[in-house]
Amino acid sequence: MAERVMIEPQEAESLLEEQAGQEQETEIGEGKPSGWMKLACGASVLLFLLIYLLRLDQVIGMFSDDAWYVLLAKALATGHGYTLINSPSPGIMPLYPPAFPFLLSLVFRLSPEFPSNLWLLKSVSIVAMLGVGIAAYRYFMRDRELPPYVALGIAVGSVLNPLMVVMATSTVMSECVFTLNFLLTVVVIERGVRASKNGQAVWRYAVLGAALASFAFLTRSVAVSLIAAVFLYLLKEKLTRAALIFAAAVAVFAGPWAIYARVHTPTPEQQKEQGGHIVQPYTTQFWQRRAGFANSGTVTVADLPERVGHNIFEIAGRDAGHLLVTPIFEQMRNLFEEARQEGGSPGVIGNTLILSLLLSALVITGFVAIIRERITLAEIAVLLSLGVTVLWPFDTARFVMPLLPFLLFYFLMGCRALHRLNQRLRQVSQPRAQWIGVGVMAALMAAVSIYGNVQNLYKRYSSSSSVDISPLQNLFHESETMCQWMNQSLPKDGVIATNIPPLIYLYTGRQTVGLEDLAENYRMGVRYLAFFPLYEMGVDPAESKYRTIYRTRGYGNFRVVDLGDPASRVPWNAPPSSSSKGMQISR
Repeated sequence: MAERVMIEPQEAESLLEEQAGQEQETEIGEGKPSGWMKLACGASVLLFLLIYLLRLDQVIGMFSDDAWYVLLAKALATGHGYTLINSPSPGIMPLYPPAFPFLLSLVFRLSPEFPSNLWLLKSVSIVAMLGVGIAAYRYFMRDRELPPYVALGIAVGSVLNPLMVVMATSTVMSECVFTLNFLLTVVVIERGVRASKNGQAVWRYAVLGAALASFAFLTRSVAVSLIAAVFLYLLKEKLTRAALIFAAAVAVFAGPWAIYARVHTPTPEQQKEQGGHIVQPYTTQFWQRRAGFANSGTVTVADLPERVGHNIFEIAGRDAGHLLVTPIFEQMRNLFEEARQEGGSPGVIGNTLILSLLLSALVITGFVAIIRERITLAEIAVLLSLGVTVLWPFDTARFVMPLLPFLLFYFLMGCRALHRLNQRLRQVSQPRAQWIGVGVMAALMAAVSIYGNVQNLYKRYSSSSSVDISPLQNLFHESETMCQWMNQSLPKDGVIATNIPPLIYLYTGRQTVGLEDLAENYRMGVRYLAFFPLYEMGVDPAESKYRTIYRTRGYGNFRVVDLGDPASRVPWNAPPSSSSKGMQISR
């Protein structure tokens, strides 16, 4: 016999009030866009196009990777296959995933002239960011049941984030396309899970999700965490058949590349010719102190806890603040200049540490509040992605950046959790006030992103100088000037060793190799050394033995050194010649 439970009148009244509050809260969270919201969405799209078009420039290669992407796209479009066409030795295959270069190669087929096609190459990322905004708005409104104005705030704050705008307009990097694929994978799989609960076939969503996750993996290898997250989530939802279909489809879509890359891994000699991330296997890079930099030294298993701790501190103490409140953060610190001075990634020192840690605390609070209600695919994917990031020996910012829409969401849910706690302490229940507070905070975060772009545009278009005042623009101006000088002044058959091999090849067509030590470059038959000091670079004393034929007077120590004709070289240890003191000064 069922046991009857007696409830006191006051307790019953409290339960009824709580239930009414939850119903009211659900109703608010599932609201549909009004006429005003549709108008706001339209205005947001126009603002997006205006900012991206005004910030579009000709900068490329300042992150190095983007020049490699463009070079590989050109190789595919010109029938050379997926190889490093800049290398003196033909047939060297890169280990970069091929999806993003393939997309760019379609642009090269339409407009093959570089650099006049740069605006088209960058349009791939701009279109991807527009897709991120649309997908984020629909996902957070429909799947996470947020009010439309909160979902719009997250979407606008994500796509107009100044760092994401820079990635789309001042680089040809893969972050924007990867962010879209990450988000679409989450949307499709969640839709499949809902379909299964309604008795519909889920296998179509599993296959489509596998295609999207595989494309993300073929764009950036860190998406292995996304693939694992989808598989685990489908198992968690007791959709074992769908999980197996997803795994099989991923094997079909991404497996051939994994096998091909393993079989065609560059030989040690080929790795020495180019060096860096482009030819080094991930298994090699993982054990380096800084991935892709062989001279950084190696680590052992005993060093991994220190690496993890360092990366966690960088994410919480630097990246969170830089991503969530970019213009405020950059007013307090100039990470680009710090990286140049330190020759790599800046640390977490400075007066932004407390700001970033506080923002991280709110993000974590929101994450915990969400998983206490229900764990979705996004939570598993974000957690696994951060797990890979803290294990990898490289700057964490580029790995955290594609998670921005979710970080904004957790930040807002953290603010909501604090509001709820405040109401409990005051013994009041006002669900509508909670959402209004979240909406105000979402609008504020979007406004901060918009302000950062307006500030950049004001500096750019109000400056009387013909050279842009940003460090990135200054570096590119000097790089482009030196490339143009080399194209006009150096012989076509002179091999150039440089720290940015793809950029010189794209501008000059000269064969290029990685910048090893001078003795190694000398033995390889290199004729010229070209230094693009995007970061501080140590100067080899042996460089003084040779003639510097170009040195800039402008931003940084850009220079070209002539090692002499390989056919008539003197021994490496010969004393310096009298001609080594000569140099040509640009402008």
